[in-house]
Amino acid sequence: MTDRVKRYVRLFILIGVIIAFPMLGGCKKSDMEGGAVKAMADADQEAAEESREDSYLGGAELRLLASADGGQNLSCVIRTSAGSVIVIDGGRPVDDAHLMEVIRSMGGTVSAWLITHPHDDHIGALTNILNRDPRLESLKPIEIEHIYYSFLDEDEYEKGENMQRMENLRNLLKAFENVEPEKLHTPLEPGFNFTVDDVSITVLNEPFACPENTFNNSSVAYRLDVNGKRILFLGDMGWQAGENLLKVCRPEDMKADVVQMSHHGQDGVEKDVYEVIAPEICLWPTPQWLWDNEKDGEAGKGSFKTLIVRGWMESLGVKRNLCVKDGDQILR
Repeated sequence: MTDRVKRYVRLFILIGVIIAFPMLGGCKKSDMEGGAVKAMADADQEAAEESREDSYLGGAELRLLASADGGQNLSCVIRTSAGSVIVIDGGRPVDDAHLMEVIRSMGGTVSAWLITHPHDDHIGALTNILNRDPRLESLKPIEIEHIYYSFLDEDEYEKGENMQRMENLRNLLKAFENVEPEKLHTPLEPGFNFTVDDVSITVLNEPFACPENTFNNSSVAYRLDVNGKRILFLGDMGWQAGENLLKVCRPEDMKADVVQMSHHGQDGVEKDVYEVIAPEICLWPTPQWLWDNEKDGEAGKGSFKTLIVRGWMESLGVKRNLCVKDGDQILR
């Protein structure tokens, strides 16, 4: 039973009490009728607010998926108003089963799979899916029509601060051998634009080659224009990539209604990037321990910048924070 249905059930019960008991506990009938009118008005207002939220994306739907084991990831699935499916990254290897379940619930075919950068908490699930043997599947395999990505040359990652993640990249590139070449779209030039139904997808940058935090800073930003709303995905951009993005993009190209918080909402781009984006809704691919900046189970004692970034968003007047600490998040 949805919250909306529950509200109306409670409202009907209240009205029934008024009809059955004109005088209940010394209360005047007029007082109870007034309370019922107010309750009905409140229910109607909440329903109107929910209706506006449900129509935010004009019939499209966005799902930000929580990781299967409470780790950090980025896995986002968008269904267009016409029913096509777009995936951004996909999360860690342990997230593949839930991701496939969601994709199958939307028809089982992915029209466009967008990759921000080749870190395991972003591309591990996709790597697993591409390596699955369809002959051994008990359910119909996921069909992927197109994969879009831009990576640095392997030696750029090798000589940079790669945090021993080279295997993540190599495993994905090996898995790409299972994909028909015409389905792989790379490299992506800044400004490259394509559409999936009524969703327009624009690439904002080529991967930046930074000696520090090399994998994260090579993230490609994608802007999705969805029925009058803009959604911006930043991947795991650090402050260096954020400053580079400000240099190569016009402010009007970065402006978005919805933003995916860079690097899971901590130690990503700086506040000046979010000031240009000026979002009203933030997507936080952030588990509870990171949201609370925990250390040894105690909130606020960690070394993460999450609480600082949360403060930035509050100062910018963000209206809604959708965070996977509360499970899968849905925006319609």
